[in-house]
Amino acid sequence: MQDDTTTIPGLSSAALAEVRRIERQKKYLRPGSVGAAFARWRIFVHEPNRHLWDYESGGCTEWACCGDPWQAREYLEAVMSAMSRRRARELRSSVESLDKRF
Repeated sequence: MQDDTTTIPGLSSAALAEVRRIERQKKYLRPGSVGAAFARWRIFVHEPNRHLWDYESGGCTEWACCGDPWQAREYLEAVMSAMSRRRARELRSSVESLDKRF
């Protein structure tokens, strides 16, 4: 059974509550999808073979079953834009540390 509760390491309970509220409000999100997007992006940027990703076709057989990391990153950006400045700063800090690794 999948846990639909969003958890993102390093975020305060207030920031997580705001993320959960946004997940309920946005039609393209569901409960737990922002946490899953964060996990997908984190796994992708830590994957040593991420450079095998075929950027032109937008896919790779290694990632096809696991979810699109670019879509995950876009979800994270959309959520950060919908959050209050203070809470978005927390999420942005975590996401930008992953972006730097990429």
